[in-house]
Amino acid sequence: MNRRQILRLLGLSGLLVVGVPGISRAASSDELARSAQDALESGDTDKALSLLDEATAKDPRNDRVQALLGRTYFQRGDARTALAHFTLAVRLNPEDTLSRIMVETISQFPLPPGGDKPGDTPPRRAMAMDKAAKAEREALSHPTAGEARNTPLRLLIDAGHGGMDVGTPGDGLRESDVTLDIALRLARILAASPQRVALSLSRTADVSLPDWARGSLAGFYGADMLLSLHAARVPRPEAAGIAVYAYSPTPSDALAGEVARVEGRGRGRRPAEASRAGQDIFLTAARRTAGSGRMAAGVRLARELTAALRQGASPLPVAGGGSGPFALLAAADAPAVLVEAGFLSHPQDAAALAVPEKRQAVADALARAILALAGQKVDAP
Repeated sequence: MNRRQILRLLGLSGLLVVGVPGISRAASSDELARSAQDALESGDTDKALSLLDEATAKDPRNDRVQALLGRTYFQRGDARTALAHFTLAVRLNPEDTLSRIMVETISQFPLPPGGDKPGDTPPRRAMAMDKAAKAEREALSHPTAGEARNTPLRLLIDAGHGGMDVGTPGDGLRESDVTLDIALRLARILAASPQRVALSLSRTADVSLPDWARGSLAGFYGADMLLSLHAARVPRPEAAGIAVYAYSPTPSDALAGEVARVEGRGRGRRPAEASRAGQDIFLTAARRTAGSGRMAAGVRLARELTAALRQGASPLPVAGGGSGPFALLAAADAPAVLVEAGFLSHPQDAAALAVPEKRQAVADALARAILALAGQKVDAP
């Protein structure tokens, strides 16, 4: 047998080995991580955890595996274990921005007993309304996820944007500062109301938070409603006043489409989202949840919240709203609405939102509308 025949025989043997079940090479740690991410995006955390445990056994220092373990435990409601894995992911790969964001985000809230909290939280940068935000945080007693389960409404308040994501750019106020200020004021009003609402917040400081984490928090806290606060700059003169939006695959009108475009600008592929554990999350979540019962409930909530806002006093006109392809609303594990608490692109809205008393009045108007919805839920047969 000559050299060419030997090589040909070896090649055929290799093809046969590849084709025989059970003889193909074992999956690598990275390949298992990819399969685990697919399982996570389809909602199967049990399968994801099994794959990630196998990946860890193959390579305990794989930062992507640790980041995905953090996300898996976070989606399962185990914030303490999630924090430990996200922290390890950052230690293994200091450039893993998404894991660093999650360490900072989870560290905002009290953790259940079970050991000391890892201490590698990066410092937060100063924000324009830092003193006001600190005062509101001190005044707000943040309830935990397990409290007040018998209340008529479990609400997750999401202060849009934050950290690296300041919102739509422009001169003057930062959208992320305005949304945090109004969110904290709204939470404080609702917490003090005798008509108890079970409250949670997606963030209480100037931190970045990806949409999948905001959406997962709705499920983590068992929310009946996610209310995401924004104050965008939209290059359309009719963009003014308070507007409430729900999710739909196609915009209800031209303005709704423009608001969805502006709010989604750069969110799908920001550096924070493009880390190894965060690829293509938004599109997958949107495809998975579009047309579900949560979407229909979100449309109904947006309509009811708009009606309730119009019945009370408001420092800004209630412009209405509509629906559109908002990635955050698609990713939410609960019926969700996005509220533009005014538009920073509109001179009158921007002037009002620059004044603390006016932001307080916006929070008051939103609180009255939310309490009206909670009252309707109690009165419903």
